[in-house]
Amino acid sequence: MLKLSVVIITLNEEKNIARCLESVKDIADEIVIVDSFSIDRTEEICNNYNVKFIQHEFRGHIEQKNWAIEQSSYLHVLSMDADEELSDRLKKSILEVKGNWKYDGYYFNRLTNYCGKWIRHTSWYPARKLRLWDKSKGKWGGLNPHDKFKLEKGSTKKFLKGDLLHYSYYSINEHVTQINNFSTIVAKAYFKENKRASYFNIVFHPFWRLFRDYIIKLGFLDGFYGLVVSVNSAHETFLKYIKLRNLHREHERSERNRICFCNSVVSWGGGEKWHYDMAVRLHAKNFPVIVMTNKNSEIREKLRNTTIPVINFKITNLSFLNPIKIFLVARAIKKAKINMIILNLSTDLKIVGVASKLVGVPNVVYRRGSAIPIRNTFLNRFLFKYIVDEVIANSEETKRTIISKNPDLFDKRKIKIIYNGIYIDTFDAQNAVNIYTRKNDEIVIGNAGRLVKQKGQKYLVDLALNLKNKGINFKIIIAGEGKMENELRSLVKKNNLDDKIEFIGFVEDMKSFMQSIDIFVLTSIWEGFGYVLVEAMACSKPIVAFNISSNPEVVQDNETGFLVEPFDVEAMAEKVNLLVSDKNLREKMGKEGRKRVEKVFTFSRTLENFEAVVERLRNAKY
Repeated sequence: MLKLSVVIITLNEEKNIARCLESVKDIADEIVIVDSFSIDRTEEICNNYNVKFIQHEFRGHIEQKNWAIEQSSYLHVLSMDADEELSDRLKKSILEVKGNWKYDGYYFNRLTNYCGKWIRHTSWYPARKLRLWDKSKGKWGGLNPHDKFKLEKGSTKKFLKGDLLHYSYYSINEHVTQINNFSTIVAKAYFKENKRASYFNIVFHPFWRLFRDYIIKLGFLDGFYGLVVSVNSAHETFLKYIKLRNLHREHERSERNRICFCNSVVSWGGGEKWHYDMAVRLHAKNFPVIVMTNKNSEIREKLRNTTIPVINFKITNLSFLNPIKIFLVARAIKKAKINMIILNLSTDLKIVGVASKLVGVPNVVYRRGSAIPIRNTFLNRFLFKYIVDEVIANSEETKRTIISKNPDLFDKRKIKIIYNGIYIDTFDAQNAVNIYTRKNDEIVIGNAGRLVKQKGQKYLVDLALNLKNKGINFKIIIAGEGKMENELRSLVKKNNLDDKIEFIGFVEDMKSFMQSIDIFVLTSIWEGFGYVLVEAMACSKPIVAFNISSNPEVVQDNETGFLVEPFDVEAMAEKVNLLVSDKNLREKMGKEGRKRVEKVFTFSRTLENFEAVVERLRNAKY
């Protein structure tokens, strides 16, 4: 008769191990216990039997069982769990095999006792287990914790009569706890093999498991516990798939490290300049940066001279109604492994922001550079509640207007103020040339901005009339282009001011423009942040502007310039006249303006503040 090793792995099995050992002691020539450092009476109980007791660190069911087999002395092995025992019939079958071994492996049914009741239906019975084999013919495999002994190809096996009795759970609570543990282990094993969990897996498989176990496999014949077992089995199926899906999401999130600047505007403006400058500077500091923009945009053209990767896309204000467009954008975002996306437009927020959340981008930042109140609409409430994680505003005034229509639209504590900044060193190093030649000692007044209603250049016509009536020798030069240019030119001509107001078109070299003037006048109806004011102050030019929006945050009244009541051209003319007549005052305010820029409005300070936001959000969401 051949020699048989019985191999058992244990961990805190004082409740079960004696029953298991009693059932095998008469058929075993050797009993090997591999214990994972139990802290209960397991070792003490085992020592009452003639066993080889070995302690070994647990690294997984499959790994532990394969290691345990190697510790056995004999070629033929019976593998048992501590909560199992052999029925009398199965013992008889094994003894018969010991006397006449013909196959490479033998398998038999396992009958489970659940909370004191034997479960004879569902997928729990008959659950056939290959547990008796020639150890040279195979090894443990499968997926933890559901291990399975796999014989080599071509091996033979035979079914034995009798049941392997399994004492599984003594209470439903114990079962539920184990379900949670086992589903985690299975999910990790699936993840290691790169298996995926679709919504179909999550929804259909648990439903099918319940239907199969309770109806097809007659679980209802086991009464109340048949229902409990069927439902819990379905629940475990559900848990393993959602945990697997979550593992993939967490893995993808951990790999996402790119900061994406998204701006779909084709033309060039303050918001586009901010996006471009931030992207370039962060990229230079080795941040993983990517830009999403229209392939025909000015940003795209400027980025051609850099190594920053670009995602080209094109959207309209109604693109958020197109699910195909959202899908395509979402796919591009997922592929780019983006951790944070910074948006500058409401149009982009509606589609790119939503697409970002659909693929799990943890940080959606909306950069607001316009001091226009956000409408209290259903769509905006949805976007700011579920899509936007943080808002960057370019001024206190912009922050105020975000929630002015609805104080509950967004948590104001998550609105961070980052003023726009100027590259002061680069600006100073830039060569400046006069782009306007003054005549007869005239005072040159400058204004720069898009020729649109917001910028209020029509007030410059009224200002020119006022100054002309006072007999002041002046010239107003206006830099910019826009849809109101023809209207403004007609207004100038109508008031016979062609000799006093000159339109010089778009000016890229703002330092040369500012060096060509004596006073800068801003007539905007509103400003999110008057960047052009900072440029004028950097060139030590005094300011005259309306006391509106963010202007008071940039210009210190009576120190770096004058702020007058909104749209009061008479008051504006008074202050301009005061500066025209007092050169020392112009120089003094210009110097104070320059000091303020160096203290508050440098790009290095802007970048430092933005970096702090980026690092905080990335660290919080990893």
